[in-house]
Amino acid sequence: LVAPPLDIPAKMPSRKKAKGKARKAAKEAAEDKDESQVIAANQRPLGLLDVMQHDLFEVLQRMRNDAVIPQNCRRGLINLSPGEQKIFEEFINSFIDEYTSGDDSVGGSLLSATAATKEKHAEVYSSKLESVVSILLCSGTKCILNGDNHTASLYAILISYFEQWKTVKVRKTKATFSWTNAFELNDADDHTLVQYFRKRIPCACLQEKYTEVKSIKKMGWCYNTKCSLPGRKVQRSKMLYIALDVVMQITAQLNAKGPRG
Repeated sequence: LVAPPLDIPAKMPSRKKAKGKARKAAKEAAEDKDESQVIAANQRPLGLLDVMQHDLFEVLQRMRNDAVIPQNCRRGLINLSPGEQKIFEEFINSFIDEYTSGDDSVGGSLLSATAATKEKHAEVYSSKLESVVSILLCSGTKCILNGDNHTASLYAILISYFEQWKTVKVRKTKATFSWTNAFELNDADDHTLVQYFRKRIPCACLQEKYTEVKSIKKMGWCYNTKCSLPGRKVQRSKMLYIALDVVMQITAQLNAKGPRG
């Protein structure tokens, strides 16, 4: 069983469009709330553990008032000015809209969303992605605590991509992107997803949730298009990860031997 090569986007079964539809449906549902519900909601203090709002605009709106955020636990959220929050809010929503409207390739859709937002948000890409990641970590953790792993999975894909963007394009400490992590987060099992966020937040908010899911076997996605396993998924501990250059070397050696018989 072979995992995806480490430096090319690959076509794969994806729940990306489903995530986009779920996000749009949640946004439409929020807009349909009657005025009395909105007034009632605005009259009470809202904490980060309130019902999940799929639209990050709503998440950031609630974050703007420090009084409604538990000061003892911001789950890695960086302090942001109202102006910064507006910029990041616009960037994240634009990126997600472009990503979820793309084709079925996770890697291809990430690159398309980047191309569509890079010019307008050049400063974010060059020096502000750390703040974007902190927002997504906080929001994703909140999603998991509220049982919305579907949206948390989307945020995890973006976190993985933006973290790699910093190393490849900004710091230039790595030559190419590795798509393997994004592929596995696209349809992650609960163990993989919870552990991903748990390792990245500076608090123990996900410890109880992790205890609940740690017995679940971590699953990986097989790059072999002829894989006979359901969904091309297999227990990750049984997978063999091979870098693209190694694959090319093996292929060249096999071709050099010529056909058998």
